[in-house]
Amino acid sequence: MQRETTDSSTDGVVWPRRLVFWLSFALAIFLCLWYLLDFILLVFAGTLLAIVVHACADWLDRHTSKIISHRLSYAAIVLAIVLIVASVAYWVVPSAVAEISQVAQIIPKSLAQVTAYLNQRAWGEYLVQAAHDFMTKTGQGEQFSLLTTGIERALEGAVVILVVGLYGALNARSYAQGLLELVPSRHRARVREVSQAVIYTLRWWLIGQLIPMVVLGVATTIGLVVLGVPMALVLGLLTGLMIFIPYLGVWIAFIPTVLVSLTKGPNTMIAVAIFYLAIHAVEGYILVPLVQKRAVLLPPIVTILAQLFMWKIYGLLGVALATPIAAALLVLVKTVYLHEEVET
Repeated sequence: MQRETTDSSTDGVVWPRRLVFWLSFALAIFLCLWYLLDFILLVFAGTLLAIVVHACADWLDRHTSKIISHRLSYAAIVLAIVLIVASVAYWVVPSAVAEISQVAQIIPKSLAQVTAYLNQRAWGEYLVQAAHDFMTKTGQGEQFSLLTTGIERALEGAVVILVVGLYGALNARSYAQGLLELVPSRHRARVREVSQAVIYTLRWWLIGQLIPMVVLGVATTIGLVVLGVPMALVLGLLTGLMIFIPYLGVWIAFIPTVLVSLTKGPNTMIAVAIFYLAIHAVEGYILVPLVQKRAVLLPPIVTILAQLFMWKIYGLLGVALATPIAAALLVLVKTVYLHEEVET
């Protein structure tokens, strides 16, 4: 009886200590993740790049009957990427830079036209005043400082993404095995299955984004040229890049395109709006379902809420990575919590 009393009293003392320990541990992990969030997001972006490069190298391995080694396949893919980027830089960047300067001159004129139209109405005056107050919250010195800081962070982020992506793709199996060594042996098989399901989903999600990016970028450029819209190349590139951000990216590209087309008159603006509606209808109902049939399809409300949440947490980079992060978390919920099987 004395032993039972002692054990129960000991348990009563140990239990609060364990609770305090685990709460402190969880708080420490949360603080580490919070203060390292920018680095974590960049590493995740680099991981996406590694998945794309590794998938291309595997595809080349399979279609060459493994005549060349994986490292040679990797080198060939990286060389192809470098050549594509160099070609774009040589042929597209000079004209794009010239067109961007023209866009910077045209958009204020279009905004002046829109402002004049809105000032004719009471609700329009309210919108114009709200926009003016928002734009004048920061002075020119602060805006220049924000611009330079943004450029520095973008360059640093690009370096991190390239290093993680290229080295991660080159030694993907070694890194994966090294991470598995950190997991207790009895759980390694399950962790391997879950990680393969996540990678499979992210791979097909990326394919489902890259193909529409290329197709819509080219189609938008051609359509804007036909409609006689100035700076069609830059606006087409912007549209293609923004497709990476589901739903919100379309509007980010649509607004400057409409403003530029307005300089050619309201009829051109209406034609551009109809054209955008048509090509994005084809994208949403035909192209995306075809290329993403193997990926986890996220409900629109989940995608938009994830983007809004990540915007509050980490701005534009968070919005760009919100959907793949949500897709990966959805796979984790399905495989770990619901015990569903995901195709790999």
